[in-house]
Amino acid sequence: MQEIIKTYTNRFQVKPPFFQDVPAVDLCLVVVIPAFNEPDIRSTLDSLQHCKCPEGTVEVIIVINSGVGANPSIMETNQQTVDQIESWKSRQEQGFLQIRIIREERLAANKAGAGWARKIGMDEALRRWGLLGRDGPILCLDADCEVSPDYFQAAQRGFNNPSINLAHFQFEHRYELEPDQQLKMGIIQYELHLRCYIQGLKWAGYPFACHTVGSCMAVKAAAYARAGGMNRRKAGEDFYFMHKLIPVNEFTYLAATVYPSCRLSDRVPFGTGRAQLEYVAAGMLEKLSYHPDIYRNLQAFFLQVPLLYSHQPGALPLPKPILEFLRGVNFEMQVSEIKSQSNGESAFFKRFWQWMDGFMILKLTHHLRDQYFPSLPVQVAGNELMSLIWTHPKKLDLPDLLEAFRNSDQI
Repeated sequence: MQEIIKTYTNRFQVKPPFFQDVPAVDLCLVVVIPAFNEPDIRSTLDSLQHCKCPEGTVEVIIVINSGVGANPSIMETNQQTVDQIESWKSRQEQGFLQIRIIREERLAANKAGAGWARKIGMDEALRRWGLLGRDGPILCLDADCEVSPDYFQAAQRGFNNPSINLAHFQFEHRYELEPDQQLKMGIIQYELHLRCYIQGLKWAGYPFACHTVGSCMAVKAAAYARAGGMNRRKAGEDFYFMHKLIPVNEFTYLAATVYPSCRLSDRVPFGTGRAQLEYVAAGMLEKLSYHPDIYRNLQAFFLQVPLLYSHQPGALPLPKPILEFLRGVNFEMQVSEIKSQSNGESAFFKRFWQWMDGFMILKLTHHLRDQYFPSLPVQVAGNELMSLIWTHPKKLDLPDLLEAFRNSDQI
């Protein structure tokens, strides 16, 4: 473990250690929470405190962050967050939770954001495990989330399987508790779109179709380091991180639930908060989702992938929209190069799926959407997709449709 951490630290930009003490010998989980301009982190801490006790100590590393030149009101809120944490800690009896604060409020303005804050906390979590010489789990959470009572126990059960290196919790936006009708309808449609995309990819045959919600990610320390750690993207860091790791690590969903907030946010250029902001600003126009014909075309492509090792890519019967995209990314040349670098069929497909990763699949999806199959209202798309996958007999309204997709995503 120490050698893995040393290699990681030497290769990548890593800040010096923030904590010098050795963790408790019974440390079982480390949770990393970025916090930027968070008005109330107490509900998140209360939620963690009320979880069923795991078998050991849990460290929670909260990274209070901002960029150089941040608005004074943000700095004031950050200080209020620190005060809330310290006040919360002073009222709690000594238990299994150990709360630690990192303050990094002078990050380069052009890089400051969710990715860098997660990286700072996860790098420190990696060191904490290194001090014990153990390859333990690092859980990602956000400062506006709550969790189900079995959160810690489910994480322990999942990672007790020594082959599992990467995981993702279940997630649900609790729209039924949202008093604002705009936010309620917006989050139902946003979550439904996320679930339609993953279920569509699964049906099409993409082998690494998984959710990539940042507050639900979990990874073993060694796998984190071997992958080069978290990226420093301002947004979408979770998507890129998960899709970098999932083709080369054993993955599982964990049987506990994270409840992200339904709130508006202008902190990042995309994601839940931004989607809610745009929905309200647009006057509650229907949200859109991908046309099911996109998944039909993707399925036609994925069915041919197993033949790539023994056949020339140009000889495979593929739909015109797929061929058009593949020509644009020099598909035949890429496949040829991957084949030349592989010493067998297994190695070829491992390399192929690392190249044809989640980001490439998303680019292909957007090509199909922009050039051939315009998006549909998410309720229409969801019902059509359900008919395609499960042959359900009737059209469902938005809440029932979301519940149906949630059920299909469960373990």
